[in-house]
Amino acid sequence: MYKMFLFLSVLAASVFITTVEAKDNTAEELVTISTNVNSPMTGTEKKVRDAAVKVSGPNGGHGSGSLIAYKDIQLVLTADHVVDDEFIKVYKIEKFGVQKLAIIVYSDPDCDIAVLYLPEKFDNFKPMKFEPYDKILKVGEEVTFSGYPSNHQLMTIRGRVAGYENITPGGTQMVIHTYGWFGSSGSAVYTSKGKIAGILWGIDLEYPTGDLAQIVEDMMWVVPIKNLKIEKAIETVCDNFNTGLKACK
Repeated sequence: MYKMFLFLSVLAASVFITTVEAKDNTAEELVTISTNVNSPMTGTEKKVRDAAVKVSGPNGGHGSGSLIAYKDIQLVLTADHVVDDEFIKVYKIEKFGVQKLAIIVYSDPDCDIAVLYLPEKFDNFKPMKFEPYDKILKVGEEVTFSGYPSNHQLMTIRGRVAGYENITPGGTQMVIHTYGWFGSSGSAVYTSKGKIAGILWGIDLEYPTGDLAQIVEDMMWVVPIKNLKIEKAIETVCDNFNTGLKACK
């Protein structure tokens, strides 16, 4: 499957219809009352949005990622195909106009997960603590992610697990009902309680007329984070960049 993808965020207001009985009990009168219902970001969504970053190579393309803290190490989780140029090992990480350079320390093309190490930490926003969800989410569970679809600025969106697919290689993948577009690849998908559920890597494709692909905009593919071997990424950091890091002791 050719890997691509995406992104976007939706907030809503609802109108409630209330039936009010007339005081004289001789007739019923229907009264329509418009009530605004706010849907602000949750605490988890705010943290996930704050930790989202843009991942760019020297050739102009970009994907998304999430800044995480593993003890005293700052890492960026993203999709492998965002950073799969065999000649490039250093990528630009950007947030709020601030740019840092990050080095690939883990790459798994089968599961489409990559980890980058930031020798110089961001100090203008907080990373998410590395707390992986050790199972595959159940159908119906709520998720959230933030990323940089297409040429848009940072966007935050919600979704739900719709089902599963099995691919070779890669194994079981979660398919979430949400919205996205190319450029959101690499966004970390979080549970409502702030645990990392997986990495968003693709948008669903159908081929109703043969070879011509049709994009299914509201179905995204997510590889479960349990496939990430984080200890290998930390080992690479400690073997090559250890300058007194507590995580390496």
